[in-house]
Amino acid sequence: MSRVIKCGWARLWSILASALLVVSCASEPDDPTGGETHFLTRCQPSADSCGGGLRCVCGVCTVPCSASAACQSFSNAACAAADQESSCSGFQTQGHCEVACLVDADCATLSSRHRCEQGACRAQASACVSGQVSANQVLLLGDSFFALSHELGVDLEALAQSAGALPAGQHYRDNSNLTSNALALGGHGIATQFTDGLASAPVKVVIMNGGGADISLGTCETADASCPVIAAAASAAEDLLTAMANAGVEHVVYAFYPNPVDSGAQAKMDALRPLIQGACEGSPVPCHWLDLRPTFANHYGEYILPDGLNPTSTGSQAAAAAIWQTLEQYCIAQ
Repeated sequence: MSRVIKCGWARLWSILASALLVVSCASEPDDPTGGETHFLTRCQPSADSCGGGLRCVCGVCTVPCSASAACQSFSNAACAAADQESSCSGFQTQGHCEVACLVDADCATLSSRHRCEQGACRAQASACVSGQVSANQVLLLGDSFFALSHELGVDLEALAQSAGALPAGQHYRDNSNLTSNALALGGHGIATQFTDGLASAPVKVVIMNGGGADISLGTCETADASCPVIAAAASAAEDLLTAMANAGVEHVVYAFYPNPVDSGAQAKMDALRPLIQGACEGSPVPCHWLDLRPTFANHYGEYILPDGLNPTSTGSQAAAAAIWQTLEQYCIAQ
C-alpha cells in the first residue's frame, strides 16, 4: 500500500542515519477495499482469479461467512445468504460477504470502480477490447427453448447491434434444433450441433442450453443423480465442454432453464441442474453459468407458453437480455 511521507526532516535524517526503511508518520490508502482489490469483482469458480484470501462465491470474489463479523475488513459489508432462486443456492447454509446498496454512491467507500447493481455493489471490469470475436465465431446450441421460434437468437443479435458489438447485416450462427437436441439421448444431438458448426467455421464463443430434452424424453424411477437419464446427460455435458476446450472455444455461456410447470419435470430438472452447473464450473473452457429461474420468476403467465416449458416471444426477449448481460459482464464477444 502506498504511503505519503509527512515526517519532519529531523525524523527523516534520523531514519536515514540508522539505515532504516523510510516509513510514514501519516498514510493515505490507495485501496479502500481492505487490501483486497478484487472484492466483489465478477469471477468464475474454475478461473481462480480472486487471490488474496478471497473465493469465487455466487459469481463474485468475496469471503464465505456465517456471521457479519467475518466481513468487517470490508467497508459496510455484511454476511448475506444466497437467494433460493439464484444460481448460488448451494451456499445457502454458509453465506458470503456482500455490500448492499441503493445507488452507486453507496459503493464509493469500496472504490471508484464499484457500482450498485440490483441492490449489491459490484466492481466494474476494465473496458472490454472490441473486435476480438467475429459474428460468425459465435455459435448457439440447444433444444426447443432456443429453437422453437429462434427468436432468442434474433433478440440477442438486436441487443448486440444496439450496443455496437455486432455490425449491421452480420449474424451469429444458430444451430439449435427442434429434434436432434439432447445431451445424451438419441445420439448426442447437441454435440452434433457443435461439430457441425465447427466444420463450417472456427468457434470462439458458444451460447447454449441442454438437458431439457433428455429429461423430457427419458424416464426416472427416482428423480435424483442416480437416474440413468440424468447421469448420462451430466456426463455428456462434461464431455462436450472438454471437446469445446480442445477445439479452441474461448467462452461458453450455459443458460439453464426456468422451472418447468409440470411437477414431475421440475423434480428431474432440480436433480439435473446442480450436475450441469458442476460440469460448467469445472470445465476446461471458461463456462459462465446462467440460471434463468430469477429472470422468469413471477412472469410465467407472460414468459412461458401453455406447454409449460418453452418461452413466449416476451420470454425469449427476457432470456436474451439475461444472456447479453452475462456477455457484457465478462467482456465476451464485445
